[in-house]
Amino acid sequence: MQEETQKENLIETPLQDFSETQAYSGTEDFGKKEAVDETLEELLQEKRAKGVVTKKNSGFKRFLLTVSYPFRIPFLFILSKISSKMKTPLMVKMLILFSSMFALLLIGYAVFILVTVSSNVRGDPNHEGLVTQLIIFTAVIGALAVILFTALTGVISSIMLQPIRKITQEIDDLTAEDLSKRLAPVDTQDEFLELTNRINWMLDDIETTFKRQESFISDASHELKTPIAVVAGYANLLKRWGSKNEEILHESIDAIRRESENMQHIVEQLLLLAKIGQIHTQITTFDVHVVLSEIIDGYKLLHDTHDVTYNGGEALLINTDRNLLIELVRILTDNAIRYTAKGGQVAVSAFCEEGYDLKIVVSDTGMGIAEKDLPMIFDRFFRCDRARGRESGGTGLGLTIAKSIADALNGVLEVESQEGVGTTFSFTLY
Repeated sequence: MQEETQKENLIETPLQDFSETQAYSGTEDFGKKEAVDETLEELLQEKRAKGVVTKKNSGFKRFLLTVSYPFRIPFLFILSKISSKMKTPLMVKMLILFSSMFALLLIGYAVFILVTVSSNVRGDPNHEGLVTQLIIFTAVIGALAVILFTALTGVISSIMLQPIRKITQEIDDLTAEDLSKRLAPVDTQDEFLELTNRINWMLDDIETTFKRQESFISDASHELKTPIAVVAGYANLLKRWGSKNEEILHESIDAIRRESENMQHIVEQLLLLAKIGQIHTQITTFDVHVVLSEIIDGYKLLHDTHDVTYNGGEALLINTDRNLLIELVRILTDNAIRYTAKGGQVAVSAFCEEGYDLKIVVSDTGMGIAEKDLPMIFDRFFRCDRARGRESGGTGLGLTIAKSIADALNGVLEVESQEGVGTTFSFTLY
């Protein structure tokens, strides 16, 4: 026993102080420095082979192993998977997750304390039973800490999740019959407020879409009633006397063909109007003068009874949706020609000045629009009282489509008119 103690003392004694130990022991075998080095190396290797380490390193390594244990085993991953499969409230899942993590950290810390204390008081008769008492005390305090942490986490989670419950209840009150309701803003400046705003924006879009669909169905059914009734009436007329009266036969065929074309035109424009609200603009760079001059050249050939002109200048490059802009100019030009008498003038011009990127003006010398009708000309199926009925070939949708295109291009469509003088439409792109 004394010999082993002496060997351990030799290992822990620094090499530069070993000469004093040699003189005190009086051992002649350690007379040479080389022999001492070999003996120390053998003793160190023997201790490493037996797994002997210092007391301080033993506790620290055990603490590292304890702390890293949950991370080496994918505990959190497994817990998240189980949580996603459990049909339990979010608050319960949060309690399980946070409490488990807190308990693991607390257990790791307690094990570290216990191992450290146990290694330091081992073999000391004055501290017998201290480790047992410390284990009991740590277990009780740890259990109380976990319970208290779980309770506080539950209270805090319940408070933080209260806006979710409020949002859920308000969403349950929403119905397709009344989409005007909106979620009340929450009293927080975090993700819940952003979520509420996003839901309200979504409800605005849904309400707009529903109103558009309702208006679409109502307007389409109202506008299609007349041509359908005309076609049905002439069909009955043909059935009764068409085979015997050639004049009625030709009149009925012409009327059915005319109303069929009218219905086709209405359906096409209604479909176009429905698509404009959902279309994504395709921005390209092009010369406005080149595009518009080509369009007006076509009108000059087709409508030689009117004086159709285009006033342009040098190259004017613009970034916008080319197809939508062409459709807008076509609608305004068709409208001007339709309500301008033969021999009248229709002028189209495009230019750019300070304050805006592009301005297109379509003016005519037609019959003009009454002042009382100007606020309503962009409404669906609206026709002015005088000479703007079905016999003119219009559907009452052209200007509505033009206004929708202008909005899609982030532009402004305005109108000025005077009865008996003419009308001027201007589209400004900022």
